[in-house]
Amino acid sequence: MGLALIVYFLIINTLGFAAQSYLSFFNAVIVGIGIFFVIRDTHKNKEEFKYFEGFVSGIKSGFVATLIFTVFMAIYLFEIDLELAQELKKQITTAGEGIEFALLLFILLSGFATSIVMPFLILPIYQKSWNTKKTRRQQKPLNQ
Repeated sequence: MGLALIVYFLIINTLGFAAQSYLSFFNAVIVGIGIFFVIRDTHKNKEEFKYFEGFVSGIKSGFVATLIFTVFMAIYLFEIDLELAQELKKQITTAGEGIEFALLLFILLSGFATSIVMPFLILPIYQKSWNTKKTRRQQKPLNQ
């Protein structure tokens, strides 16, 4: 996932759209796809899949990808492409001093938020339903 985020950034930077902050929405899509595959693999490798295990595996993978991408962006913005950092500083005028830290904090926190929300959106796909005929027969409802 972290590598996919880096490749996506390099592609949009090559095309000249790196300063367009609305394109960072697709970072959430990339992280969501990555978390989907992690949860799918966790589900396949367990005989009895537990919701919490899937949630933790999704969060861990999202956090690792976010940290990798944040470190890459720190190196890229402040060591390789200083002009892009200046463009982004012009767009964010409310942060005042320490804008470099604010840029990296935004990347980190948005990645963490996405990593927490995505497992909640993906896990219902793998959750077993309690509303099956077999379960209802075992529960013996009151109206029978």
